[in-house]
Amino acid sequence: MTMTMNRIRALARSAAIGTLVMLCCQSLHSQHWVNPNFECHRLDLRDLGYPEVNQVPANSSAITSLLVAASGKIYGGTTGEEAYLFLYDSAINKVKHLGKIKGQHGIHHALVQDEGFIYAGTGLNVFRQLELTANFPNARDSVSDALWLDIRKQYASYAGGHLYRYDPVDERVATPTTFATGDDYKQVAMPNDFCPVEDLGAPVASNGIYALAVDARAHTIYGISYPDGHLFAYNIPQKQVRDLGEIDHRVVFHGPERDWRSLPRALFVDESGKVYTSGDEGFLVYYDPAEDKVRSTGLKVPGEYYPVQGYVGHPVVECFAAGEQHLVYGGSSDGHLFSFNTATRTLTDLGKPRASRRLRALTVGKNGRVYMMAGERFEPCRLFSFDPKGGGFRDLGVMAVDRSPYYSWRGQQFDSMVTGLDGTIYIGESERRSHLFVYLP
Repeated sequence: MTMTMNRIRALARSAAIGTLVMLCCQSLHSQHWVNPNFECHRLDLRDLGYPEVNQVPANSSAITSLLVAASGKIYGGTTGEEAYLFLYDSAINKVKHLGKIKGQHGIHHALVQDEGFIYAGTGLNVFRQLELTANFPNARDSVSDALWLDIRKQYASYAGGHLYRYDPVDERVATPTTFATGDDYKQVAMPNDFCPVEDLGAPVASNGIYALAVDARAHTIYGISYPDGHLFAYNIPQKQVRDLGEIDHRVVFHGPERDWRSLPRALFVDESGKVYTSGDEGFLVYYDPAEDKVRSTGLKVPGEYYPVQGYVGHPVVECFAAGEQHLVYGGSSDGHLFSFNTATRTLTDLGKPRASRRLRALTVGKNGRVYMMAGERFEPCRLFSFDPKGGGFRDLGVMAVDRSPYYSWRGQQFDSMVTGLDGTIYIGESERRSHLFVYLP
């Protein structure tokens, strides 16, 4: 009897150990999908605040703007039900939000810095679901015309996106005196706190701010409005705005977002102060402050152009990133990477890393490689790199962080990325619940 019980116990122990080993093996096997394309320990993420305490709320946390400040801090803006401003400080290795901007819904590709101040441009939530009409006008392009009326309807009663100025001096930090006296230094903003920003007004009435860039030498901010596609200039010392007119005179829906009007989502200012973006018929255009005119380079943004009867549409610039002297890299809505030399006025199509459309964001690393996020909104984005010296793309895979059993997360959508002063690449997730991803090349 004793020998039988001992044997039963031994078999039970063996079964338990076998089950544990099997579960461990399954767990290890299940983690293989995370990312076999590059070393996963080089990828991590940060919550937008302290979970369950002051984290930027879900539905308001999609990161649609990132900026590297002169201090080295990373500033970000969100889009959703409410727009929040936040920063990442490598000294504390945390993200803290600075409060929401009262009455605003999005900061879309619209963060710049001049003389220490942070400027943010706001607009409506670009990810909101568009209410479509069932009544089509009696016109040749009835679908496009109806879609344009639906878009305009949302902006009919909209006063316009505002330009705001934030002073980083408001980022108070703890000191030994603070801890000794218990003074309230308001280091941590709560979700319902408002960001202490100065309202500089709405540059274009009934339009949101779609993209911003700054000419730091001229202390002038340039922007593109949505949905009318006006280029505007804001003189910072004079606090005056000028509407420079439409950048694209024809309303088209080239996609890939079928309910967004095709307008450029990026601007680039070169060494001479010229402001580049895309315009009519997909041409790369520039505003020359000396001439006070918008001119075409005669070069088209790489993408799909359909020479068929009755089709009207063209790709737009999604993103820009400065490379070596006189060189800028751009990404198109059709998913092409290109380079443009501002001195020689030459444009080179460097190819398309992925079959699907859109280069959502890109940045140039300290190693000289170009990093980009590719993919549409119905599929997971993938990170790619391009080596200008050797040529060709490298697929770095999906954005999946595995720090189990502590935390793990797989990001799907991304709309912004920048390279920090130390070479770290920061990537903004743009989902219902989003994080700031940190990648070490």
